[in-house]
Amino acid sequence: MIARIASVMLVTAALVCAQDKISVGTYKGSWAGASSGGDFRLAITADSKGALGAGVGFTIEGQDVPCKVISVKIDGASIQMVYEFDLQGNKLQSAIKGTLKGKTIEGTYKTTAGDSPVDEGTWKTTAQ
Repeated sequence: MIARIASVMLVTAALVCAQDKISVGTYKGSWAGASSGGDFRLAITADSKGALGAGVGFTIEGQDVPCKVISVKIDGASIQMVYEFDLQGNKLQSAIKGTLKGKTIEGTYKTTAGDSPVDEGTWKTTAQ
């Protein structure tokens, strides 16, 4: 019985260790919301101490939209980020959540103007 429990624990530990982790690199893909969509890209970086950070950018109607990252949290295969951008004179903020699956990071986003919801949808990127 103890041997069986030990084997189950070893298999579980191996599965946990084998989980993918988001790594440094460029990820490109697309986003789709209620009324629009476009290209979406993430740039995962590491500082001199190995801590991960990220940059983000996207297009809407073929136009590149510059973004300023406010916060980013990368934990294993998960990413959460908040970034700001201006669109047609409006200051907006998006919050994304995503998960790495193989070479693909995909997830959801919610965009607000102040406390008012503007849009929400999905995004998907692949390591380049």
